[in-house]
Amino acid sequence: ISETRSHGSSTRRRVVSHTVDRDGAARSFDVTLSCITGGRDDVSGVVAVLHDVTKEKEVAQMKTDFVSNVSHELRTPLAGIKAYIEMLLDGDAEDPQTRREFHEIIAGETDRLSRLIDNILNLARIESGVVKVAVEPMDLTAVVKSTLEVAAPQAKAKSIELVESLAPVFTQVEADRDMINQAVMNLVSNAIKYTREGGTVRVATRIEDHRGVAVVEVADSGVGIPAEDLPHLFDKFYRVKSSCKMAKGTGLGLALVKHIVETLHRGSLTVRSTVGENSGSVFTIELPICS
Repeated sequence: ISETRSHGSSTRRRVVSHTVDRDGAARSFDVTLSCITGGRDDVSGVVAVLHDVTKEKEVAQMKTDFVSNVSHELRTPLAGIKAYIEMLLDGDAEDPQTRREFHEIIAGETDRLSRLIDNILNLARIESGVVKVAVEPMDLTAVVKSTLEVAAPQAKAKSIELVESLAPVFTQVEADRDMINQAVMNLVSNAIKYTREGGTVRVATRIEDHRGVAVVEVADSGVGIPAEDLPHLFDKFYRVKSSCKMAKGTGLGLALVKHIVETLHRGSLTVRSTVGENSGSVFTIELPICS
């Protein structure tokens, strides 16, 4: 304000000022400064107009972070594919067994790349509101049961016991069958991936009539999730550092599940977990039952 006033009556300045609210949240303001002149063009004061641009700044930063994270995640499988193709071209795999191993790695990285792109596209469609949801009354228990049948080979490969405790009655919810199947499959697959060999994954469904919801719980006997990671668990591209070595992932699966459950189906997705040997985590989906 002092600088604007000292430069005279024709001065008009625009700056971006940052301050901090009392609650500690960062705020950004677009500030326009203009001089008020008297009868002889003397500056009698300065008008400052503050426009809160915090949301715009946050969105811009989110876009920057998203592009940066996508670039990093795409680069990882592409680097692996490129490296093994170069080794094949250089003749580093002379025997059939080695070539087969290289081909399997390339195929695995290609699948990972495909899943990443699919997840990015699905998230973008949901967030932009262009996803068409085929909502219809469906039996939630039947959907969960079919999901467990698909996940059984993955569990068997790690000697993990899949224990189901499904509601014996039909649990009717109004939902998109394919999307709910995708959400449950993601949670069950994650539970298997982050549980050590010989562990247990429990999947249960139940109805809570007094609350008007149908519940799906996926519990594992894994190592658990640190408390500091829980608030960020459903953020895009976020991965728990202590669990990264146990399994590969993109950090998009849980964000997608949350959007499917909460954005598209007006339900809720929660998690509770403690760190420790066989402490495990419990993910809970709640969906409104048919009225």
